[in-house]
Amino acid sequence: MLTANSLSLCDYLSALPGMLRGRAFQRAALRRELAACFGVDEARIGLYDTGRAALRVLLQQHGIGAGDEVIVPAYTCVVVPNQIPALSATLRFVDVSADTLNFDWKVLAAAIGPATRAVIVPHNYGLPCRVPEALRAAHPQVKFIDDAAHGFASQLDGQWLGSYHDGAFFSFEYSKNLTGGIGGLAIFPPGMPGMTTPQQDWPELSCADEWRLLATLKAHLLSARWPLLGRITMAINRRLGLIYRSADAEVTQGMPHPVRAMPLLSSVLVRRQLAHLPATLAHKQALAQRYQQALAALPSITQWAVPAGAQCHWVRYPFALSCPQANKAAVARRLSQASGLNIGVWFDDVIHPAGSFRHGYVAGSAPQGERLAATVLNLPMNIALADNTALAHKLDQLLAELHRIEKENIQ
Repeated sequence: MLTANSLSLCDYLSALPGMLRGRAFQRAALRRELAACFGVDEARIGLYDTGRAALRVLLQQHGIGAGDEVIVPAYTCVVVPNQIPALSATLRFVDVSADTLNFDWKVLAAAIGPATRAVIVPHNYGLPCRVPEALRAAHPQVKFIDDAAHGFASQLDGQWLGSYHDGAFFSFEYSKNLTGGIGGLAIFPPGMPGMTTPQQDWPELSCADEWRLLATLKAHLLSARWPLLGRITMAINRRLGLIYRSADAEVTQGMPHPVRAMPLLSSVLVRRQLAHLPATLAHKQALAQRYQQALAALPSITQWAVPAGAQCHWVRYPFALSCPQANKAAVARRLSQASGLNIGVWFDDVIHPAGSFRHGYVAGSAPQGERLAATVLNLPMNIALADNTALAHKLDQLLAELHRIEKENIQ
């Protein structure tokens, strides 16, 4: 239940009729609707097949290239740093703060050097932040680009995340706040040259891949509601060659993802979810409050407060154990079995997933990020999960098992 967080079966079933309107119609409508949400000019909206493709376009439009340094948080997914060497730029990892899950601004300020031209600003799990104005003023040559892949519809001081720095990229992948199966969004800063490049200039997803995407998304949707049926459907899809997934080389070799246009299916599905976004946000806020209240019964468990003036659209609800875990995945399975809730391990390394291409990362150079990777687990934020007595019972079981684990940690 860590996928298709905001997608209903009705949204899914209505996608095929919607696709009959065609790519041009659906993308144009989506750009208008997204521009209205963010309060920006429609020309600032770019639609792509992935969030990482949107990041690459943003970096290119900012002129990032040979001789430039790009700072990336050392608590991220491998697909983010993958885009930087492909532009002949230099990649540098900077530690995050265990207090905020995002950057420590003093640490970031000390890391910015003469060659730094861009900083990828994290908003992990949907927690929005803002780069201090003094830091931006001190480094006018640096572009601060929001990694908003976890935070669609999060807000800070009345502004949507992604609308107030030097551009932002969002993901509509299976596990994100809204899902199109795949899909990415770039918010360009005002007046950026080339930001009105027509979407049809990018290659299109093949018809066969659109069908694979539709079949894979169906399995994810079923898994969130009827896990056994979802597993059976996914197994059948694999046997029939109907699984859509990224290339293994992105994880194992650090290969960049080629930029393509947002698929027609993704455009339709994102539009469907935007139509009931207020209800979705209200439901997830209720889940977050339920989780916060339950976990507060265990003082050794760390939670993160939403910053003052912020509204957080949690992609998953994070919490941290008191001690690093040698095998966090095993702990997550144990908690899932005890509670009946799908406990996630995101991120399981400073460069997620564990075992990914390291891009020269030196172990021990980001102690805060490494500790987070060894302690943070997360709870599902899915509209298929009802806030009711059954959830309360599952949380009681989760707390009992967490108490046992925490007791084992101190022995």
